[in-house]
Amino acid sequence: MPHGLLVDNDQAIADWVCDTFNVYKQPVNRAYGIVDLNGKLLGAILFQNFNGVNLELSYYGPRTLSSGIVRIIARTALGHFNAARLTVVTSQRNKRLIRALLKIGFRLEGTQRCFYGHADNKRNTGVRLVAFHDALSKVAYRTTSGHKIGTK
Repeated sequence: MPHGLLVDNDQAIADWVCDTFNVYKQPVNRAYGIVDLNGKLLGAILFQNFNGVNLELSYYGPRTLSSGIVRIIARTALGHFNAARLTVVTSQRNKRLIRALLKIGFRLEGTQRCFYGHADNKRNTGVRLVAFHDALSKVAYRTTSGHKIGTK
C-alpha cells in the first residue's frame, strides 16, 4: 500500500507517537508522519538529539518502511541536518530490522544493556547501529532502479 508523508507538524506527530506507542515524551528536531491515502497516521519518523554531528533516528509504524521512506530519511539527515552519522537503537530481538539496516549501509556499533528496562537480560538489550555520511549519500541519491542520481 502506498504511503504519504505529513510534514511541518513536528509536535503533533511526536505527541501521536507518545500516545500511540506509549513512549516517553522527548524533544524532537524534526518529525515526519507516515499517512495512508486518507491521511490517517500509520507511523512516524522522529529525528532527535542532533548535536551538530550525530543525529538519532526513531521510527514507528509496523509494515510502513519502504525504500522511498529510507531515501527520505537519508536525504533529511544529509540535507536538513548535514549529519556525519545517523544512529539507530533497536531491540536485539528485532532481527528483521537489524538485517535491513545492515543491508542498506548501517554498521553495528555495539549493544546497550538495560536499554529497554531495568533487568539485565536479552529482552532489554538494545543494538546500536550507525550509518556514516558516505553510506547515507549512497542511499539518499539512489533511484528505485538502483542507479545513482545527481547529488547537490
